[in-house]
Amino acid sequence: MQALEDLRADAETSDVRDGGPAFTAWKAKVRGVIKASVSDAQDLLEQLYGNRYTLRVVSSYTTRAEHAQVRYAGIGRARGIIDAALYRLHSQVEGADEPVAGRSFDPDLWDHVRDLVEAEDWKKVSSQTAIFVEATIRKWAGDPTGKNGEVLVGKGLMAAVFVNDSELRCGRQAGEWEGWRGLAMGFAQALSNVDRHHINERDDARRYAIGVLGLGSLLLTQLRHEHATLIEDRLAGEA
Repeated sequence: MQALEDLRADAETSDVRDGGPAFTAWKAKVRGVIKASVSDAQDLLEQLYGNRYTLRVVSSYTTRAEHAQVRYAGIGRARGIIDAALYRLHSQVEGADEPVAGRSFDPDLWDHVRDLVEAEDWKKVSSQTAIFVEATIRKWAGDPTGKNGEVLVGKGLMAAVFVNDSELRCGRQAGEWEGWRGLAMGFAQALSNVDRHHINERDDARRYAIGVLGLGSLLLTQLRHEHATLIEDRLAGEA
Protein backbone atom coordinates (compact mmCIF):
# COMPACT_ATOMS: atom_id res chain seq x y z
CA MET A 1 0.00 0.00 0.00
CA GLN A 2 2.84 2.38 0.86
CA ALA A 3 4.45 1.77 -2.54
CA LEU A 4 1.27 3.02 -4.26
CA GLU A 5 1.10 6.03 -1.94
CA ASP A 6 4.70 6.86 -2.90
CA LEU A 7 3.99 6.50 -6.62
CA ARG A 8 0.95 8.75 -6.28
CA ALA A 9 3.15 11.39 -4.66
CA ASP A 10 5.86 10.93 -7.32
CA ALA A 11 3.31 11.91 -9.97
CA GLU A 12 3.62 15.50 -8.75
CA THR A 13 7.40 15.67 -9.04
CA SER A 14 9.12 17.48 -11.88
CA ASP A 15 11.21 14.41 -12.72
CA VAL A 16 8.06 12.48 -13.63
CA ARG A 17 6.08 15.35 -15.14
CA ASP A 18 8.97 16.40 -17.42
CA GLY A 19 8.65 13.13 -19.34
CA GLY A 20 12.21 11.84 -19.08
CA PRO A 21 13.58 8.47 -17.89
CA ALA A 22 11.99 8.95 -14.46
CA PHE A 23 8.58 9.23 -16.14
CA THR A 24 9.16 6.01 -18.10
CA ALA A 25 10.21 4.17 -14.94
CA TRP A 26 7.26 5.59 -13.01
CA LYS A 27 4.75 4.24 -15.53
CA ALA A 28 6.25 0.76 -15.36
CA LYS A 29 6.35 0.80 -11.55
CA VAL A 30 2.70 1.83 -11.34
CA ARG A 31 1.70 -1.13 -13.50
CA GLY A 32 3.94 -3.53 -11.60
CA VAL A 33 2.87 -2.45 -8.12
CA ILE A 34 -0.84 -2.52 -8.94
CA LYS A 35 -0.47 -5.99 -10.48
CA ALA A 36 1.41 -7.23 -7.42
CA SER A 37 -0.76 -5.55 -4.78
CA VAL A 38 -4.38 -5.58 -5.91
CA SER A 39 -6.35 -8.77 -6.37
CA ASP A 40 -8.48 -8.87 -9.56
CA ALA A 41 -6.69 -5.81 -10.93
CA GLN A 42 -7.15 -6.63 -14.63
CA ASP A 43 -9.58 -3.77 -15.24
CA LEU A 44 -7.20 -1.26 -13.65
CA LEU A 45 -4.28 -2.60 -15.69
CA GLU A 46 -6.33 -2.32 -18.89
CA GLN A 47 -7.07 1.31 -18.05
CA LEU A 48 -3.38 1.95 -17.50
CA TYR A 49 -2.39 0.32 -20.78
CA GLY A 50 -5.04 2.38 -22.58
CA ASN A 51 -4.06 5.63 -20.91
CA ARG A 52 -2.47 8.06 -23.36
CA TYR A 53 0.38 10.41 -22.50
CA THR A 54 1.08 11.61 -26.04
CA LEU A 55 -0.87 13.31 -28.82
CA ARG A 56 -2.54 11.08 -31.36
CA VAL A 57 -1.59 13.43 -34.20
CA VAL A 58 1.36 15.81 -34.33
CA SER A 59 2.61 18.25 -36.91
CA SER A 60 5.41 20.71 -37.34
CA TYR A 61 3.17 23.27 -35.63
CA THR A 62 2.69 21.20 -32.48
CA THR A 63 4.27 22.99 -29.52
CA ARG A 64 6.09 21.59 -26.52
CA ALA A 65 3.35 23.03 -24.35
CA GLU A 66 0.76 20.94 -26.17
CA HIS A 67 2.83 17.80 -25.70
CA ALA A 68 3.24 18.62 -22.01
CA GLN A 69 -0.48 19.27 -21.57
CA VAL A 70 -1.38 15.83 -22.90
CA ARG A 71 1.30 14.19 -20.75
CA TYR A 72 0.03 15.98 -17.62
CA ALA A 73 -3.51 14.86 -18.39
CA GLY A 74 -2.33 11.26 -18.74
CA ILE A 75 -0.48 11.47 -15.44
CA GLY A 76 -3.64 12.83 -13.83
CA ARG A 77 -5.67 9.90 -15.14
CA ALA A 78 -3.01 7.49 -13.87
CA ARG A 79 -3.27 9.09 -10.43
CA GLY A 80 -6.99 8.44 -10.53
CA ILE A 81 -6.32 4.77 -11.28
CA ILE A 82 -3.84 4.66 -8.39
CA ASP A 83 -6.54 6.14 -6.14
CA ALA A 84 -8.93 3.40 -7.25
CA ALA A 85 -6.28 0.78 -6.48
CA LEU A 86 -5.69 2.27 -3.03
CA TYR A 87 -9.43 2.24 -2.32
CA ARG A 88 -9.56 -1.47 -3.21
CA LEU A 89 -6.60 -2.21 -1.00
CA HIS A 90 -8.19 -0.40 1.94
CA SER A 91 -11.42 -2.29 1.35
CA GLN A 92 -9.59 -5.62 1.17
CA VAL A 93 -7.81 -4.98 4.47
CA GLU A 94 -10.86 -3.66 6.31
CA GLY A 95 -13.20 -6.37 5.02
CA ALA A 96 -10.86 -9.33 5.23
CA ASP A 97 -12.13 -12.18 7.37
CA GLU A 98 -9.15 -14.44 6.69
CA PRO A 99 -5.39 -14.15 6.05
CA VAL A 100 -4.25 -12.15 3.03
CA ALA A 101 -2.89 -15.30 1.32
CA GLY A 102 -2.19 -14.73 -2.38
CA ARG A 103 -2.13 -10.94 -2.17
CA SER A 104 1.02 -11.22 -0.06
CA PHE A 105 3.10 -12.81 -2.81
CA ASP A 106 4.43 -12.02 -6.26
CA PRO A 107 1.38 -12.51 -8.52
CA ASP A 108 3.06 -14.73 -11.13
CA LEU A 109 4.69 -16.91 -8.47
CA TRP A 110 1.37 -17.22 -6.64
CA ASP A 111 -0.40 -18.26 -9.83
CA HIS A 112 2.23 -20.96 -10.27
CA VAL A 113 1.82 -22.51 -6.80
CA ARG A 114 -1.77 -21.59 -5.88
CA ASP A 115 -3.19 -25.06 -6.55
CA LEU A 116 -0.39 -26.70 -4.55
CA VAL A 117 -1.01 -24.40 -1.59
CA GLU A 118 -4.74 -25.11 -1.69
CA ALA A 119 -3.97 -28.85 -1.83
CA GLU A 120 -1.52 -28.39 1.09
CA ASP A 121 1.20 -30.17 -0.86
CA TRP A 122 3.95 -28.37 1.02
CA LYS A 123 6.85 -30.32 -0.45
CA LYS A 124 5.85 -29.31 -3.96
CA VAL A 125 5.13 -25.72 -2.88
CA SER A 126 8.77 -25.44 -1.79
CA SER A 127 10.29 -27.18 -4.80
CA GLN A 128 8.12 -25.41 -7.35
CA THR A 129 8.82 -22.04 -5.74
CA ALA A 130 12.56 -22.63 -6.06
CA ILE A 131 12.23 -23.80 -9.68
CA PHE A 132 9.94 -20.92 -10.70
CA VAL A 133 12.03 -18.20 -9.04
CA GLU A 134 15.24 -19.44 -10.69
CA ALA A 135 13.58 -19.76 -14.11
CA THR A 136 12.01 -16.30 -13.85
CA ILE A 137 15.23 -14.58 -12.79
CA ARG A 138 17.10 -16.36 -15.59
CA LYS A 139 14.53 -15.10 -18.12
CA TRP A 140 14.60 -11.55 -16.79
CA ALA A 141 18.41 -11.57 -16.93
CA GLY A 142 18.41 -12.65 -20.58
CA ASP A 143 19.59 -16.25 -20.10
CA PRO A 144 23.16 -15.50 -18.94
CA THR A 145 25.87 -18.10 -19.50
CA GLY A 146 29.24 -18.87 -17.95
CA LYS A 147 32.68 -18.15 -19.38
CA ASN A 148 32.57 -21.31 -21.49
CA GLY A 149 28.99 -20.79 -22.64
CA GLU A 150 27.49 -23.16 -20.08
CA VAL A 151 24.01 -22.55 -18.70
CA LEU A 152 24.17 -20.99 -15.24
CA VAL A 153 22.06 -22.57 -12.52
CA GLY A 154 21.42 -22.12 -8.83
CA LYS A 155 24.05 -20.24 -6.86
CA GLY A 156 26.12 -19.47 -9.98
CA LEU A 157 23.14 -17.90 -11.73
CA MET A 158 22.30 -15.71 -8.75
CA ALA A 159 25.93 -14.64 -8.37
CA ALA A 160 25.99 -13.49 -12.00
CA VAL A 161 22.60 -11.78 -11.97
CA PHE A 162 23.20 -9.87 -8.71
CA VAL A 163 26.87 -9.01 -9.23
CA ASN A 164 27.77 -5.36 -8.56
CA ASP A 165 27.99 -4.34 -12.23
CA SER A 166 24.85 -6.22 -13.28
CA GLU A 167 21.88 -4.38 -14.75
CA LEU A 168 19.68 -6.27 -12.29
CA ARG A 169 21.65 -5.62 -9.11
CA CYS A 170 19.44 -4.54 -6.21
CA GLY A 171 20.06 -1.75 -3.74
CA ARG A 172 21.60 1.71 -3.91
CA GLN A 173 25.14 1.09 -2.64
CA ALA A 174 27.77 -1.61 -2.39
CA GLY A 175 26.62 -2.97 0.97
CA GLU A 176 23.06 -3.38 -0.26
CA TRP A 177 24.22 -4.96 -3.53
CA GLU A 178 26.18 -7.52 -1.53
CA GLY A 179 23.23 -8.17 0.78
CA TRP A 180 20.77 -8.89 -2.04
CA ARG A 181 23.35 -11.02 -3.85
CA GLY A 182 23.99 -13.05 -0.70
CA LEU A 183 20.25 -13.49 -0.13
CA ALA A 184 19.68 -14.71 -3.70
CA MET A 185 22.67 -17.06 -3.63
CA GLY A 186 21.63 -18.44 -0.23
CA PHE A 187 18.10 -19.02 -1.46
CA ALA A 188 19.36 -20.99 -4.47
CA GLN A 189 21.99 -22.95 -2.54
CA ALA A 190 19.78 -23.87 0.43
CA LEU A 191 16.91 -24.99 -1.79
CA SER A 192 18.88 -26.73 -4.54
CA ASN A 193 17.38 -30.03 -3.37
CA VAL A 194 14.42 -29.57 -1.05
CA ASP A 195 14.06 -33.33 -0.70
CA ARG A 196 17.06 -33.21 1.64
CA HIS A 197 14.94 -31.26 4.12
CA HIS A 198 12.41 -34.09 4.50
CA ILE A 199 9.58 -31.57 4.39
CA ASN A 200 6.80 -34.13 4.51
CA GLU A 201 8.21 -35.50 7.76
CA ARG A 202 8.30 -32.13 9.51
CA ASP A 203 5.58 -30.91 11.84
CA ASP A 204 6.23 -27.39 10.59
CA ALA A 205 5.93 -28.27 6.89
CA ARG A 206 3.36 -25.57 6.19
CA ARG A 207 5.38 -22.84 7.90
CA TYR A 208 8.53 -23.95 6.08
CA ALA A 209 6.86 -23.93 2.67
CA ILE A 210 5.23 -20.53 3.21
CA GLY A 211 8.61 -19.20 4.30
CA VAL A 212 10.19 -20.45 1.07
CA LEU A 213 7.34 -18.88 -0.88
CA GLY A 214 7.79 -15.58 0.93
CA LEU A 215 11.54 -15.46 0.33
CA GLY A 216 11.17 -16.29 -3.36
CA SER A 217 8.46 -13.66 -3.66
CA LEU A 218 10.70 -11.09 -1.97
CA LEU A 219 13.42 -11.56 -4.58
CA LEU A 220 10.99 -11.21 -7.50
CA THR A 221 9.20 -8.25 -5.91
CA GLN A 222 12.45 -6.34 -5.35
CA LEU A 223 13.59 -6.97 -8.92
CA ARG A 224 10.23 -5.76 -10.26
CA HIS A 225 10.38 -2.67 -8.03
CA GLU A 226 13.89 -1.61 -9.04
CA HIS A 227 13.98 -2.76 -12.67
CA ALA A 228 10.39 -2.71 -13.92
CA THR A 229 11.24 -1.00 -17.20
CA LEU A 230 14.16 -3.31 -18.03
CA ILE A 231 12.12 -6.41 -17.23
CA GLU A 232 9.19 -5.19 -19.28
CA ASP A 233 11.49 -4.48 -22.25
CA ARG A 234 13.07 -7.94 -21.99
CA LEU A 235 9.69 -9.65 -21.90
CA ALA A 236 8.41 -7.54 -24.79
CA GLY A 237 11.46 -8.56 -26.81
CA GLU A 238 10.57 -12.21 -26.35
CA ALA A 239 6.95 -11.73 -27.42
